[in-house]
Amino acid sequence: MTHVRRFGFSGALAVSIVVVMLFGINPITVLTGQVAKPLPHTPLTALAAIEAGDGQPADLVSALERETDGFWARGFRNGAAFYPAAELVMVPTRTDLGCGMSGSSIGTFYCPENSTIYVDMAAYADLVTAYPDAGHQAEAYLIGLAYGHHVQNAQKMFEERQQQSASMDQSVLDEFDERLSAQAACYAGASTKWAGLPALLDKPAIAEAIGAALAGGRDVTRATSRAADPLPHDLAPASAELTRQWFDIGYAIPAIGSCRLDKIELSS
Repeated sequence: MTHVRRFGFSGALAVSIVVVMLFGINPITVLTGQVAKPLPHTPLTALAAIEAGDGQPADLVSALERETDGFWARGFRNGAAFYPAAELVMVPTRTDLGCGMSGSSIGTFYCPENSTIYVDMAAYADLVTAYPDAGHQAEAYLIGLAYGHHVQNAQKMFEERQQQSASMDQSVLDEFDERLSAQAACYAGASTKWAGLPALLDKPAIAEAIGAALAGGRDVTRATSRAADPLPHDLAPASAELTRQWFDIGYAIPAIGSCRLDKIELSS
């Protein structure tokens, strides 16, 4: 008991805890006899587990849901605004998609009508098969983009678009849509940075996988609705250059204010 007398009982206990941790044993198990639940995945640990063969795509989707929804909830709270939490639903195949999109090849999208993000897990698997080194990161971007649309919906941006549709010609509406598209990419950049992921659009392989998943870009601002005055299924997308520019702006300063719609200028 020489070491106990030298360091005291608390010191000996601390040393014991360090020893059991070195052997991969949770100290809570030793102290209480109860097996502690493992911590939930972060996007980075989920990606690492998938790469090691120990994780599943659903782990990454769930981690992104926790991180991204939590990020936007804090952002709205800091601005003294109410944030209506989004629901994320993983469906096994396209036939199980909601929002009137059953059978569509849309993959991952946001439904303003019920504030729900749908992730077609079969489409996700196909993306990974086609792009094994970039598919998971591409899916992370798609989910971030869908949450970007939810943030727009929470700020009544789609309502504004619907109100303007009666008084503006199509060219003006298309420009408004392009700004919405760029803004959603900016929001995706902000949540991507918060999740600890790299700047996804800066990696050519990931950008290529994203482009494939978005069918050449048409789904980038997909926002379906069965409202009396519905949004078109495809809003006019921003250019690849503008999308990357505003993703990078959101990534550089991850905050709602970085992505204000009135800051977004379209190239002439």
